[in-house]
Amino acid sequence: MGRASSRGFNYGAKHYDRIKKAFWFCLRLSTALLVILAALCFMLAPDIISVFRKDDAEVIAVGALALRLQCFSFPFVGWILLVGFMLQTMGKGIPASILAFSRQGLFLIPLIFLLVPALGVLGIQAAAPIADFCTFLLSLPLGIRALRKDLA
Repeated sequence: MGRASSRGFNYGAKHYDRIKKAFWFCLRLSTALLVILAALCFMLAPDIISVFRKDDAEVIAVGALALRLQCFSFPFVGWILLVGFMLQTMGKGIPASILAFSRQGLFLIPLIFLLVPALGVLGIQAAAPIADFCTFLLSLPLGIRALRKDLA
């Protein structure tokens, strides 16, 4: 196998324009779909949660708030995933691995330890969307650098 097939074909073949075009297309599409999904989930949160436990108003209230808080991070997920995929495809294993590890290990676990004692159940509900947003902030410079410098 040649170098082009050991990584992403377009990257190995130095078709950087194709990579950028595909990246921006996928980002626009995923963000649009995730915004729509977030709006639907936000509006229908109690109905969605009641599918799992329809006879427990407290579970529905807690779950609906958790889902609604998570909806705020939905639009950022496309960027995070696409940057991670792009870094992997480009053979940038260390930044790709850091990004993959960051949501759960770098942000979510410490946030749970910090927020739960301070906020109780709300800390649990808020930890995941905050971790997603922190991961987005970490992925911004990684993605921008890859798009501007590595694909120049």
